[in-house]
This record gives sequence, C-alpha cells and structure tokens, in this order.
Amino acid sequence: MKQKLIFLDIDGTILVWNKGISKTVREGLKKARSLGHKVFICTGRSWCTLPKELEDIELDGIVASAGSDIWIDGENKYRISLEPSLIRHTCAFLDDMGAIYVLEGFDRVYVSKRGARVLAGSEPVSEDNPELARWKEFFRKRNDVGSIEEWEKEETRIPKITFAVWSEEEAEKVKKVLEDSFYVAFFLPSSGVYYNGELISKTANKGSAIHQTAAYLQSSMADTIAFGDSMNDYQMIEEAGVGVVMENGDQKLKEIADRVCESVEEDGVIWELVRMGVIPMDTYGK
Repeated sequence: MKQKLIFLDIDGTILVWNKGISKTVREGLKKARSLGHKVFICTGRSWCTLPKELEDIELDGIVASAGSDIWIDGENKYRISLEPSLIRHTCAFLDDMGAIYVLEGFDRVYVSKRGARVLAGSEPVSEDNPELARWKEFFRKRNDVGSIEEWEKEETRIPKITFAVWSEEEAEKVKKVLEDSFYVAFFLPSSGVYYNGELISKTANKGSAIHQTAAYLQSSMADTIAFGDSMNDYQMIEEAGVGVVMENGDQKLKEIADRVCESVEEDGVIWELVRMGVIPMDTYGK
C-alpha cells in the first residue's frame, strides 16, 4: 500500500481517561510504522501538557496546541501564538463571566485566579468531568504551572486558551462574543454542570497543520488519514483524505466524517486501520 500519513487525536481517540493507551493501539501503531506509514499525534494539548503515555510510542511527529505547534522528526517546523492584547481582552471577558481558564503556553501554562482555586480543590465544584479531572491531575503533579499574574509579567507566547463555564447559556454567550476572534470548540458535555471549551487560533488549526505536514513531506493530502472525537478535530476531519470519527465522538463531527469507527475503549483506531488495509488483517484478527 502507498505510504499513508496517520494523524491521531489523543484524549477520547487513543487514550482512555484513567486507563491510558491500550497495548492493542501501541502495537498497531508500531506495525503501521514498520510497514512504512507515518504516525503523528494531532492534539489540542500544548507541548508541555502531553501525557507521559506517549513517551514510549515511536512517532514521526507531533502537532500540538490544536495546530499552532508542529514537530516533524524531532524538529519544530512551525509555531504561531495569539496576540497578547487579544489574550488580555479575552481573560477580562472570561473573568467577568465567572469562567475558569488556562492559558496554554508552549512550555508552561497559566491559570486564572478562580481556575487555580477550583483546580486546587479550595473551591469545590459539584462533580468532575474527564477534562476538568485531567487538569486537576496536571495541576497537582506538575511544576510548570503559573498564575495569570505571572503570564502578564512575562509576556510568554500563548497559542491556545482552555476554559470552562457553568451553563449552556454561558457557553452560547462565549461563542457569540468570541467567535470572530477564535475558532470556539466545545467538548461534549458529560454533565449539565459545566461546559469545557477551547479558544483556537483563526489562522492555525489541526486541518491547516495536516496540510503543512503533508507539504513538508511532499505527500498528497489524499494519503492523509485523521482520527478524532471532539470539535477541536473538526478541521482535520474535514480536510484529511479520510476523516474518521470515534463512536464516542461528537455527532456534529460524525456528520462530516468519511467513516465512523468503534469507540476509544474498543481500540477503534486500530480496527479501522485494519479495515482500510493499512495494517494487515492477519495482524489483528477480529
């Protein structure tokens, strides 16, 4: 088979919260690379928040910060960040909303005042969803976390903002006010308590990153395959030669997908690669 470029979201696509990346997925990706295909992570996470589960997986590159940070063969090929004035305006708006938010820098993250209280547990919320639980764990275990005041002093480059608000009405307000400045992506709400979202650059996203990566490697977009589950994957599912959405993915994403595969818990990425002939059937009988 002709070489394929495979782009994989992390959370909800190859990684199950609190369980990690399965042996089947690890072995399947290793097999794909041994057959000459190239495997890339394409995630909303910033470089400094990548999960440790990736450390023992051989990759050809990583697209981080929802397309604003591209690494190929260990070299950084592209980085773009948001304008500081836009970030300050957005922070003031989110503070007025009572939202919690994190400025995700390339090498360090900065947490809003209320966000720090919530993530530290000093301001309890009624329940955690996977996204908030992930940030709480990160906040507890890492030292590359600063306060919003530290960012204002350092002027560190920020490619993306992650946030949570407390109702559907507030989520709609965020979208209405900020959609001219950002691509606003919401995760599927796992409860009616709060809504997690991301504010992504208007000029760099996962779709544009796939185009750049393919061009750098002198490959055709027709030979790209993208797997995702949430709305920050929208552009890459739309732009890839084949866009595949997980069964556990957002319905809006499934509506534009070329294929829908089994859920992340069922190792859907690997079974779809088998069906597509990227990995031989006799490698993983099912």
